[in-house]
Amino acid sequence: MKISKTLLFYLFLLLPTSLLAIDSFTTVLIDPGHGGIDNGGSSGRKAPHYLMEKELTLDIARRLANELRKMGFRVIMTRTDDRFVDLDERVRIANGLGKRAILVSIHCDSLSNRKLRGIKTYFWHANSYGLATRIQRSLVKMTGAKDLGVIRRRLRLTRNPTIPSVLCECGFMTNPFENKLLASPSYRQTLAIALAQGINEEKRLGDFGISPVPEIWAPLSRPTDAHRHVYHKKTKKRKQLKKIEALLGTKSFHS
Repeated sequence: MKISKTLLFYLFLLLPTSLLAIDSFTTVLIDPGHGGIDNGGSSGRKAPHYLMEKELTLDIARRLANELRKMGFRVIMTRTDDRFVDLDERVRIANGLGKRAILVSIHCDSLSNRKLRGIKTYFWHANSYGLATRIQRSLVKMTGAKDLGVIRRRLRLTRNPTIPSVLCECGFMTNPFENKLLASPSYRQTLAIALAQGINEEKRLGDFGISPVPEIWAPLSRPTDAHRHVYHKKTKKRKQLKKIEALLGTKSFHS
């Protein structure tokens, strides 16, 4: 007997979410980027508000932790105050949590070009793509920010952990419009809620409905690796983007 796709869809909706999310995670490791002697980026003195990345990431991370605990997650943070934590130590913490955990690293952008704005989410391993996609969609939907896409990049916090790991860039401190938003506690709360909703959706649904990407082997990311970005815009020609991705070992995806 043949079963129509429509029937299968409705059967899917009736299934308990616990059966849909294969190897579902229960622990979220939140990583507030930078800290202590490492300030990360800053807005610069010419911006409407002087912002430091390490302070923004910690504030957003604390808010995210509160939201996730309300949802029943076990939450761990790589830092809870203004202290320096080496990237390799953050990876070590992640790798000690076991299979039912994920890592979400929180960052904010800063560049000399003050016109650049938007939100993007990095991943490396194929098992992190669904998480990255759901988080990116949630962030863009709730904030209305420009969608810079889901980007495959070999970072120490995306490549080196053995658990699903993503790194979220939550906006540009150097862009006058996003600077004002990031300076607002209510906007940072919106970012936290959006992150939490994306994480929770991945827990409930797993990668259902998201086209898979292939796993790509690459050596572990090291401190000596070059700092490289690939920005993905709808207006870019596919051939040009593919050439850049081939050279840099990165790939961008639309969420």
